Amino acid sequence: MAPYAEVISLDGERSVLSSWESWRQLAAPSLFLLVVIYYEELFLKVYCFHMLTVEGMVFTFLFTTPVALLLGLLCGGLPARRGRILLPVFTGLVSLWVGTQVVYYHLFKTFLTIFSLTKMAMVAGAFGDMAVGEVLSNWFPILMMVIPTILAYLFRNRLISGADAGRNQCLRWAALAAAVQLVSMGLVLLCGGGVLSLRYIYYRTATPELEVQNFGVFTQTQLEISRVLFGIKPDAPDGEPEPAPDRAPPDLEPTVPAPGSSSSNVSTPQPETIPGYHTLPIDFRGLIEQEEDEGLKSAHLWFSQREPTPENLWTGYFKGKNLIWIVAEGFSTLAMDPQRTPTLWKLSHQGFVFDNFYTPLWGVSTSDGEYVTTTGLIPKSGVWSYSISADNYMPFALGNQFRQKGYRTFAFHDYLYDYYDRDRSHPNMGYEYYALGQGLELEEVWPPSDLEMMEKIVPMFVQEDKFMVYCLTVSGHLNYTLDSNAMSVRHWDAVSSLPFSEEVRCYLACQMELEMAMTSLLGQLEEAGKLEDTVIVLSADHYPYGLTDEQYSELLGHQVDPVFEIFENTLILWSGDMEGTAVHVDKFCSSLDVMPTLSNLFGLDYDSRLIMGSDILSSNEALVIFANYSFISEEGFYNSITDQFTRWDGDTPDLEEVASMVAEVQNRVAYSATILDCDYYRLALKAPHRERERR
Repeated sequence: MAPYAEVISLDGERSVLSSWESWRQLAAPSLFLLVVIYYEELFLKVYCFHMLTVEGMVFTFLFTTPVALLLGLLCGGLPARRGRILLPVFTGLVSLWVGTQVVYYHLFKTFLTIFSLTKMAMVAGAFGDMAVGEVLSNWFPILMMVIPTILAYLFRNRLISGADAGRNQCLRWAALAAAVQLVSMGLVLLCGGGVLSLRYIYYRTATPELEVQNFGVFTQTQLEISRVLFGIKPDAPDGEPEPAPDRAPPDLEPTVPAPGSSSSNVSTPQPETIPGYHTLPIDFRGLIEQEEDEGLKSAHLWFSQREPTPENLWTGYFKGKNLIWIVAEGFSTLAMDPQRTPTLWKLSHQGFVFDNFYTPLWGVSTSDGEYVTTTGLIPKSGVWSYSISADNYMPFALGNQFRQKGYRTFAFHDYLYDYYDRDRSHPNMGYEYYALGQGLELEEVWPPSDLEMMEKIVPMFVQEDKFMVYCLTVSGHLNYTLDSNAMSVRHWDAVSSLPFSEEVRCYLACQMELEMAMTSLLGQLEEAGKLEDTVIVLSADHYPYGLTDEQYSELLGHQVDPVFEIFENTLILWSGDMEGTAVHVDKFCSSLDVMPTLSNLFGLDYDSRLIMGSDILSSNEALVIFANYSFISEEGFYNSITDQFTRWDGDTPDLEEVASMVAEVQNRVAYSATILDCDYYRLALKAPHRERERR
């Protein structure tokens, strides 16, 4: 005889529910939700990535199952009246989250984080109209997300037809969900093949794109929350790396080995600067001996083992000059033309010319692009790194560095002063900060005019004896349409006859406002007699992801490679006294390397071991890191999506060396997060706490 469970019906009468009926009461909504979530996960993969993999389909199904079981439990484990309300509500919330990610990725080429949701009021207030327009233009995926919610409402009575399932059955169902989750995690542990294995992606990295591709949106969200709460786990160093013989740091003495390491030959420098290298007197030995936290002890050891960047013939080349440093919204090499943008063309083909420069796209697009460029650090996944850095000691920020040398330091932005909390982060970087709503007034159009900003801000600093200026532009911002971009309308006549789609022409048109701003800047500097004594630096925050890959391919003249080629860009590094000359640099480099390169050229004091980028002009080995752990090195390039390393010379790669490079990438990501989370510069350099500074 089948067992029975006593339950209470809606009218208060006791009834008996068989184990089969109680099982069905939970299974029906769980199965429905499993189908819905899995369908929406697969739809997202196809729509965003244009691909499905066997591993991604299998593990997304496995990790979707416990979510569906728990939601089904909440629907079927309650009295039927409540369950019938919860089923369409949960279906709607699931569809809303997945649909939001689809639209967000289509707009920003990255996924929405929980942290960003907490700031949604700021984002919605600034870009609400744009978001509505994007939703309307993406009506098809939105419709695909709405249909399951409609079905849940229509079939709610059939899916939840009886009384509640009983306490014991609910406990068994919860245990089943936990078991499936543990089994799924255990199967991932077995998937250790390849350099960047599924096991490595799940347990060690911070790669939202790969996590969504392989495990699904909901698992990526869980992993993101875990990273924010508990940090990113680095690969512990196994011993002292072999330095190149012609640049080995001298006077190294032994210290404690890394946790889990059998090596007794680990080294750490003494607390004094190393002649000929960019270092500061940091007592890593003392830090290691005094530290009780194993994570920080591991960080001290890793930083102490890093090979510092050597000085070179260009060290101090620009010492004493002024600096104007621009991060340009959506700037691309493909926006330049010798006839249409002669100033940008000249600046990019004179001075230092970097033939292999990249601007990778990070999770918080512009803010993370700024953070990478101005700090030489990799942003932490899931948070606004620049915003968090506002509470940290940032001694290597060029604003702080130049201010200590007697320069007047400014930061300007032709958009809302507090967007992304720049009103906190930029003063902390050492700047007098001006933006819309804080000392800067511009015509109320979208996007605002870079030219108008330049005409108003240059008189604020050009008469200073020594000045250092950081500027973030906005005229190149998406959307690239005549309906939503005032700069595109302003310069439409100059591009209307070009053989491209309207969106591409609108992009080229809005970038012409940057051209006019740069022309104005050079003219005002020359008129003030400051041009030859001023260095101009310009790079993008990110490539123009407001264009689709197909539209970007129009500019290239061929189908773009979305893994590497789409991030190729231009770094302008020019001085008035270098006009007519060009120093070509063919080393692979990226926006991560800009800050240490400028620090070297201006002869600033900094510790290269605590920076994740490196001076491009030094003999350090090249390493361009992308957000999904793909990378480019002197030996070749690694595609994390296919888990393949291709050597430039065509030879078979050494997989151990590739694995070592992936570990290096992971360490730079993890210890960048340590610097951010632990205010590491304050700790390592023994700076006073903020409370004492304020006194």
